[in-house]
Amino acid sequence: MAAELLKRAGALIANKIHPTTCIAGYRLAMRESIRYIKESLTHKVDTLGRDAIINAAKTSMSSKLVSADSDFYAQLVVGAMEAVKMVNTAGKTKYPIKAISIRKVHGQSSRDSQHINGYSLPMGRTAQGMPMSVENAKMAFVDFNLNKFRLQMGVQILVQDASNLAEIRNRELDITKERIQKILSSGANVVLTARGIDDLALKYFVEAGAIAVRRVDKSDLRRLARMSGGEVITTMTDMEGNETFDPEWLGSAE
Repeated sequence: MAAELLKRAGALIANKIHPTTCIAGYRLAMRESIRYIKESLTHKVDTLGRDAIINAAKTSMSSKLVSADSDFYAQLVVGAMEAVKMVNTAGKTKYPIKAISIRKVHGQSSRDSQHINGYSLPMGRTAQGMPMSVENAKMAFVDFNLNKFRLQMGVQILVQDASNLAEIRNRELDITKERIQKILSSGANVVLTARGIDDLALKYFVEAGAIAVRRVDKSDLRRLARMSGGEVITTMTDMEGNETFDPEWLGSAE
């Protein structure tokens, strides 16, 4: 077909028609072709039914390593795509592929793969005493350390009495405790942080019956916050220099 188009264009150029005019004509024809295809030769996915979409998924897997299990995987991927279906402000239906995460876990066969209608993190609780599950979760997303507080580099403290050293160490622990208590007091029963949590501070979460997860990937943290209506917090300091945690920053999930 391309050769035939070039042949016709050659005849036009031989008749003293400028090449730019030929190209403009071909582009006009391309737009008209696309319009005709959209109006007369295409069908909306919603009108095809689920079986047609599953067959399309099977066809795309026919040359892959999983072709022997294409029936199983076709159901899996179509279910995953239907789970992220959304309608934007313009009223158009979208299927954002990036909203689907693929977690790889070793130890079982490929047929043990499953579609989780939710969000999966490849990590667990930071302490055994924390609950295994939480209903009506209020999630805090923090991007700062919950380790033992340390002064910034370059800050010096001159101590004249050695007994004051113990007070300074205790105060460093109290600062971390106060931060955790403010987060828990806002109603949070799940705390996800992109940084660390000190082992000494885990008891506060255990006593409150909350789940705490540390070293969460920042991309996972942002996506979870967006899906649950929460906000990723990088500091608790307000305009007056005080540390507070607003309950509006929490995300929620059943």
